[in-house]
Amino acid sequence: MEGERFSRLYLRPADLAQDSGRARYRIAGLFRERVLSDHAERLAAYIRGEIGVPFPGEGRYSSHWSQFISECRTPDFLDTITLIYRYLFWHGSEEIAHWWRNAVRQIFAEENLAYVLDDVGGVHPAIDQEFQRNLVSTIAAIQLERYQKIRHMVEHASAHLGSEPPNYKQAWRAMSSAVEGLFGLMFPYVQLSVDEIERCLLPAVQVAYEGDPTAQRAARLMLSSFQRWVEASHIYRHQPGATDAPQPPADLAVLAISYGTSLVRWLADLDEGRQRHTT
Repeated sequence: MEGERFSRLYLRPADLAQDSGRARYRIAGLFRERVLSDHAERLAAYIRGEIGVPFPGEGRYSSHWSQFISECRTPDFLDTITLIYRYLFWHGSEEIAHWWRNAVRQIFAEENLAYVLDDVGGVHPAIDQEFQRNLVSTIAAIQLERYQKIRHMVEHASAHLGSEPPNYKQAWRAMSSAVEGLFGLMFPYVQLSVDEIERCLLPAVQVAYEGDPTAQRAARLMLSSFQRWVEASHIYRHQPGATDAPQPPADLAVLAISYGTSLVRWLADLDEGRQRHTT
């Protein structure tokens, strides 16, 4: 990228950071802006009451905020981000609150912190590097033309996770569609359900691991967890005529999407084995 700083292009750490002195310093520096300094003392009183921690100098000056933000515990630091947005939204203006949210989002991204902000200032865990590698390896494993639509669905899930803020519900739905689509390729005219997993996939698994009773037993148990995953995913699928489900919690969505990603890779391997067996 032309014109980008050297450290941003070439010195970014491989893993996301749980905390960062640089990020704290930059966020504290925002309190030198007039848009925040006008609210500083009342903000400090609000945060002190919500979190229950002392605040240096009553928060009158930017130096008081620098001290608080540099010294507070990580959970208090992250809570403060949300509480400031909430206070500014209700006691300042929507424009100021959004300015704060967007400034913190940029700092978190540039300092490689392991968190993202939702639209109303809530802090959530970012998708970790191992999870991203799992997604990338799954996409790489389904490059055959037969899996083109499935690959697009997995890529859609990845895109929803990478949006600002992440759309966990749509990401989960996209991954569920990918699993459902792959199941449909394996068993045409059959709709993915708990019963059809038992009826169609169990015999395929028994054949795939024929001669290895230990693997057959383990795979049978994996099918049971697959069935539970389908039931859980159905909760967040949009049902015509029903109220749309809320956004799932980030940790639950990441767990479900990660499992769905592994299912896509496993089903594709089983499918390729069945294709070779029939040709």
